[in-house]
Amino acid sequence: MSGIRVDARRARTRNKALALAAAGVVLSAGIAVPSLAAWTDEEWVTGGVGNVPGITASSFEVQQFAEGDTVWGDYETQPEANVIDFSAQAASLTPGDTVYGYVRLRVVAGSLGGTLSLGADTVVTTSTLSEALTYSARVMDAVSTCNATDYAATGSELQPSGALDAATAGTFSLAAAPDAVTPGTEQVVCFAITFPSSFSGDTALQGQTATPVWHFDAVSV
Repeated sequence: MSGIRVDARRARTRNKALALAAAGVVLSAGIAVPSLAAWTDEEWVTGGVGNVPGITASSFEVQQFAEGDTVWGDYETQPEANVIDFSAQAASLTPGDTVYGYVRLRVVAGSLGGTLSLGADTVVTTSTLSEALTYSARVMDAVSTCNATDYAATGSELQPSGALDAATAGTFSLAAAPDAVTPGTEQVVCFAITFPSSFSGDTALQGQTATPVWHFDAVSV
């Protein structure tokens, strides 16, 4: 009889343990821990560079320097256009003459590099000096070669000889600035303006003035 009572007690204990487990209670060394309890924590992150928070847009800015300038500057509209000095000869041009002038271009410190193309904005009027003159342009590394002796054999052609309002799809590149305090390496665009000798008999052009106008379209790379 005693064996039957022991078996009954064991059965009741086993059934109680199964019931507790089903209810979500674990018995271990007399400690009860609800199964739904949990530790909580939060972790936050922010975007940045290295260990500095914040994402910053890049910058792109071209500046120029022509002969006679004292500082590099921005001239971003036609009314404030910088002036390329074509020398005193350009003030009394005679058929057969060619004059040369340059502009130096670079990106500012901290800027991306870019690709530049030349646009011609000269107003050309029939039977005037503006229609008679032609121009071409070359990209060079230094201003010292922007002259009659070195022009044709130096650098690379940007614009072949044509009317003052002509422009091709030629481009050139400006290197990115190496750091936040040093500007990029400059390039020189040398322009040659010619008064063709074929107009030597056209006395109506004497004393006339033409004002060439160009601009550079720059795109960052």
